[in-house]
Amino acid sequence: MKIADTNVVKVLSDDGIKGIDEKKLRKYENITSVNVDEIRKDLGMGSWAVRLVFNDAFSGVLIQQQPGEGNRHHYHKYADESWVILDGEWEWYIEDKKIKVKKGDFVLAPKGKWHHNKCIGKEVGLKYSINPPNVEHIYSD
Repeated sequence: MKIADTNVVKVLSDDGIKGIDEKKLRKYENITSVNVDEIRKDLGMGSWAVRLVFNDAFSGVLIQQQPGEGNRHHYHKYADESWVILDGEWEWYIEDKKIKVKKGDFVLAPKGKWHHNKCIGKEVGLKYSINPPNVEHIYSD
């Protein structure tokens, strides 16, 4: 059985981002210019997520996680998902391939491909996720 979800707050919460709600998620949404260091000063170095862009074409979510944290194994039926790594070291699992990435790297999970990721190493990780707005996440039960 497969479980599908398009609610980004629920997806992030179920992936371990504690205390996420719609207000926190949208705090920095669609601001013409915002600085990552200022966001970190405001939200701290814990785990959090804020949506920086949300429109009819795409959504961009800045996600900070601690070593050992990541997301659940899932796929997107109709859309690719991509990330820019801004800090830390990560492991991505796309289908049967494990990829290690770090600051400055770009990752693409093509539509229909099972994937998940995990922050590794000793430092906080920061990634910018780009996908369609309200993209459906499909999980195995």
